[in-house]
Amino acid sequence: MGVEQFPTTTDPQAEPEPGRTDWPRLTFVTGLMSRLGLAYKRVGYDVLSVAEPDRRAVTLHSDDAVTSSTTRIVHAMSHGAPAADLNRSPAAAGQEHIHMVPSCATFGTGTDVSQWVRTAHQQPEPTLFVVDLCRAGRAARLSELTRVPDGELNAWVIAATSPDLPAYDGRFSEAVAEVLEQISDHGLDTSPSIRFVRWDRVTRAIQRSLDGLGSRQVIHTTRVDVSQELPELPFFPNPRWRPDSRLEKLNDVAPPVRAFVADLDAEHFMDRVGDHFVGRQSQLEWMAGWLDDDRVGGLRVVTGAPGSGKSALLGALVCSGHEAVIDAAPDIRAYLTAQNPEGVCSPNPLLAAIHSRGRDIDSVLASIALQWKLPIEPERHWTVADLISEVSTLPAVPALVFDALDEAEDPDDLMKSLLIPLAEALRADGRSLVRLLVGTRRWRSGPLLALSDRHGGLLDLDNVPVEEIRSDLRRHMLRRLSSLPHYSAPEQRPVRAALAETVAAALTEEAELMHEWGPFLVARIFGHVLATESAPDSVDAAVARGRTVPRSLPGVLELDIDNRPDSKDLRAVLAAVAFAKGDGFPTEAVAAVAPEFAPEEAAAPGRGLRGATGQELLQHVRGLLDAGSFYLRTGVETDGSALYRLFHQGLADYLQVHPYPLDSTPRSEAI
Repeated sequence: MGVEQFPTTTDPQAEPEPGRTDWPRLTFVTGLMSRLGLAYKRVGYDVLSVAEPDRRAVTLHSDDAVTSSTTRIVHAMSHGAPAADLNRSPAAAGQEHIHMVPSCATFGTGTDVSQWVRTAHQQPEPTLFVVDLCRAGRAARLSELTRVPDGELNAWVIAATSPDLPAYDGRFSEAVAEVLEQISDHGLDTSPSIRFVRWDRVTRAIQRSLDGLGSRQVIHTTRVDVSQELPELPFFPNPRWRPDSRLEKLNDVAPPVRAFVADLDAEHFMDRVGDHFVGRQSQLEWMAGWLDDDRVGGLRVVTGAPGSGKSALLGALVCSGHEAVIDAAPDIRAYLTAQNPEGVCSPNPLLAAIHSRGRDIDSVLASIALQWKLPIEPERHWTVADLISEVSTLPAVPALVFDALDEAEDPDDLMKSLLIPLAEALRADGRSLVRLLVGTRRWRSGPLLALSDRHGGLLDLDNVPVEEIRSDLRRHMLRRLSSLPHYSAPEQRPVRAALAETVAAALTEEAELMHEWGPFLVARIFGHVLATESAPDSVDAAVARGRTVPRSLPGVLELDIDNRPDSKDLRAVLAAVAFAKGDGFPTEAVAAVAPEFAPEEAAAPGRGLRGATGQELLQHVRGLLDAGSFYLRTGVETDGSALYRLFHQGLADYLQVHPYPLDSTPRSEAI
C-alpha cells in the first residue's frame, strides 16, 4: 500500500512536524510501488498493489492481510503519524503507536500499524511488515512481543527508521527493492542447502543498500535473541535451494565431524562417482579392525605428502563408523561396504571425530565431550585433565579420529597438551585410555610420530609399496574415465585401460616426487582435465596422452586453469579462497581479496576482477566460483551464506605461496 497525495500539502521537501495535519506529497511512491511489485513477484509472491488507499481501504486491506491463514508480507509507504500528531497528550499518546497516513488523512484503529502487528502475531502463520513511514521503528519494538520467544513469534517487522526519526524520500523502500532483486538473482549467496534466506542476512543487506544510497537512516527490526539460533522464517525463498534431505541432515552434523564427509567428497556421493574415495584397501582394513576392538587402546598416526590420501582414508573410516554420519547419509557406508566390507568400521556410539582445521583446544575438548556423551554442565570449561578423568569411567575404551592436526589454530599446543596426554593415559586396569588415530603431515608433529612408531602404529602413505599405489591409482583413473560420456562406450574400453595404466605408471615412477606431492591428488585433477578434452582415438594416442600427466600439484593445477575461459581471473579467485580460514570465505570476502591477484592487463571498465565494482564485481566472482567448483568445498555461515574453501590443503599451500599468475608481476612489485 502506498500513498502519494494527501488533501493538503506544504513544501514538497519538508517533513510534517508533530501536531500538523497537512502532509506533503510523496512523489517517489508511484514509481517505487511499480518496482516493488515486480520485485516481490520475482521472489515468488502474488502481489496486490493498493495505490492511494483512504482510511476504509487501509483498514480493509490491512485486516485481510494480517488475518490471513497464509504467509504474507505487508509493505506500507506513506507518512507516519504517532498518536501525538493527533493532538493527544504525550501521556495519552503512548510510544508504541504509529499510524499509516491514508489518502484522506483521517486516522482510526485500522490505520495503526502497531495494532496490525499485534493482531498478526495471534495468527497461525507468520506475517512480515515492511514499514516505510516516519518513526516506523515504533512498530518493531512492541513491549509485549519482546517477551515472546523467537520461535513462537508470528509478526516480524523491518522498519525504515527509529521510533523518533523521520524517513526520507523512499530510500528505505528503494533499498528493499534492490535487495529483493538480489534475492531473486542469487539468494544473497545463501547456501543451496538452506530453503529460505535468513532474517539477519536480509536485514543486513537492506541496511548496506540504504547506506549505499547515501541515506543516514538506520533500520529498526524485530529484536532477536542473538544467543539462540534464529527460526527458519519463510519470507524470502532461496532460488539456489536444492531439495536434498540428506544434505539438510548432513548440515545438522557437528562441524568437526561433518568435515570428514567433505574431505571424502561425499556430500553428493552418489552423483559424483568419479571423485569419491577409491583404493587404500589394505590400510583401511588395518585401521578399521583396530578401531572396532574396544578391548585395546593406543595411538596410530597416518602421515604422507600432500595429496597422498590421508584425509580420504580417515574420512572413509569416520563415514562408515560415526553414528551421526550414518544416520544422516547411510548410503556412504553402504557404498564403502560394497567396495570392501573388511575396510569399514562398525557403527560405534563411542567413536568421536575431530577435524581440527582452524580449531583451538577449547572447541576441540567441548566437541569430544559432547560426542562421547560425557556429563555436560552449563557453561562448563573443559580441561584435558577433566576429559581424561571422565573418560576413565566409561565402560569401554572409546575411539577418537583426529585429522588435520597441522591445520589447527595451534598444532603444537594441541599435540603437547591434548593428543600426547591422551595417547599416554591409562585406565585403572592398565589398558590405554583411548584408541587415538591422528592424521597429520610430518612437519611439527615429530614427537607424535615418534611415539606411534615406537609402538608399531605409524602409517606413512608414502612408504606403501609402489605396486600397491600404482594399482590403486589405476583403479581410480578407470573409475573416473568410465564416468565420462566420451570414454564410456564399449569401443573405448581399451583406450580407458591404456590411459589409466599409463597415468598410474607415470605418477609412481619417481619416488622423490611422490614424497613431495601425493599422486592421488595429481591424478584427480588430471582426470578433471581429461573430462574437458576429446578422448584419444586409439590406444597409442591414449598412451601418449597419459605420459604427459604432470608429476606435481603445481604442474597439473596450472595446466587445468590455463585451459579455462577467464583463466587469470579464475586463478585469482582460487588464490583468494586459498587464504580462507576455518570453514571458508563468503562471496563478499572473495570479491574483496581476488582483485589483488588479478593481472593488470585484465582491467577494463566494468569487466574482469580489476575493472568491475560493486554488484558487477560480485556477480563476476559468483560466475568464477561456479566455474572453479571442482576445486571448492562449501560450508554454511551462521547467517546462512555459503562459505568457500579449497578442497585440499595442498592446493591452499601452493596458491598462498604463488597467488599471482606465474607470468605476471605482483602489484606490490610492479614498477
